Amino acid sequence: MGIFRERIKLVVIISNQMANIKFNIKKSTKPAKKTIADEVVKKRKLSNSKDKPINLNIRFYHSSNIDCNAPSGILIDPKLWSNTMQNLKPSVDKETKEFYNEQIDNLKREIFKQFNVDFKKGIIINSNWLSNVVSNYYQRPTDENDFKIFFVPYIEKFANESENRINLKTGKKISPKTIQKYRTTIKQIKEFEEAENIKLKLIDINLDFHKRITSYLKLEKNYSNTLIEKIIGQIKGFIREAKEEGFNVNNDVESKKFTFKRDEPIDTYLNEKEIDLIFNLDLSDNESLDNVRDLFIIGLWTGLRISDLKRINQFHFSKNTITISETEKTGATVEIPIHPQVKKVLDKRQNNLPRIISEQKFNQYIKNVCEMAGITETILGNIKNPDTNRKEKGFYPKYKLITSHCARRSFATNHYSKIDDRTIMAITTHKSTTQFHKYIKTTQNEHIEKLAKYWEEQDELKNSKIKMKVSYSN
Repeated sequence: MGIFRERIKLVVIISNQMANIKFNIKKSTKPAKKTIADEVVKKRKLSNSKDKPINLNIRFYHSSNIDCNAPSGILIDPKLWSNTMQNLKPSVDKETKEFYNEQIDNLKREIFKQFNVDFKKGIIINSNWLSNVVSNYYQRPTDENDFKIFFVPYIEKFANESENRINLKTGKKISPKTIQKYRTTIKQIKEFEEAENIKLKLIDINLDFHKRITSYLKLEKNYSNTLIEKIIGQIKGFIREAKEEGFNVNNDVESKKFTFKRDEPIDTYLNEKEIDLIFNLDLSDNESLDNVRDLFIIGLWTGLRISDLKRINQFHFSKNTITISETEKTGATVEIPIHPQVKKVLDKRQNNLPRIISEQKFNQYIKNVCEMAGITETILGNIKNPDTNRKEKGFYPKYKLITSHCARRSFATNHYSKIDDRTIMAITTHKSTTQFHKYIKTTQNEHIEKLAKYWEEQDELKNSKIKMKVSYSN
């Protein structure tokens, strides 16, 4: 009994004044929602008591300015508690005392800890503040839209805030395209919740969730491996952001298993012979196709993304170079030599640049241009089925697979092995050689042709040395 009464009180001293917490029973207090304290009631078989378990009330006070109350979430048989002693009655058995004292002490520590943080920030300390501290301690949501607890509300908050957020790597605002990707992922997770009849919490994003959502996206939604990998990557990013904000998350997202293997990409590119066919095509009777062809030629020999080509009027053209102060995606400054075909395009247009059109129109017109140029070889590729909105792998005429993205990939592939990787990467703005090498696309036949040509050159060089030696000896 003496040891019990001498249990140390938890207090915090600020400005020579003491903040303290008292627990008491209010007969009018309604039982709280189920918490960990329900386990105590069950263990001690207090439910058979004539008096129903009551939620201990917390009184937190500091000087004359702060005096607030809130339910503690700790249920207790009122016969076990003494308001006068501010403690369990001496008659309570040791095991029960230890259990309750641990719950009370842990909650006190959390309240004092949060008070020290919030008081310095000038946050108003009142009963609402105390209730929120208790709710956060138990990870109990305020409602179904509590972004501190639930996954979808957190992502929605993150996406909304991203409209005015700066990307720390580039120093620029988050692009609308990136925010749209966030919202697409939100839609996919909402559909998963509906299919599973659940409401995900941040803490629920673990390896079990990973297994279930990847199965759902693959088997039910028929998504490609690449799309699933992108969704999982975004989910991992959201959880890492939540962790940075101090919310309770599961560390399973850092597991090597929390990923997905993307499909081997089937990306189309144009070789130099095909580019010449496009360049030499007479389109003088069709201004729209002539315009898109010239824009495409600039992309093919500069390695620029379509997002950068749309800003072509902002580029600085000198006699021999094109300077871009900031590329759209990476924010890098790029200076590119002007290729002879690009010079001829500019000369033809009297140094007026091709007209900018939408990416959708660009992709439509460039297929027509490539078909007219005779780029009709049947190759393996992916085309989106408009009925299912899914890409379908198959063999198609090559012109049907050409889009704006082919320009940059063609530039990198056509210059690969002819000049050093570092020079190409300086223009394409790839950050790593691994990333760059994945971007390069050459066919098996082209690899064979390059090897055969190399052997042929080596053989000619060898024969030349032999002839020189014979001539010298004579």
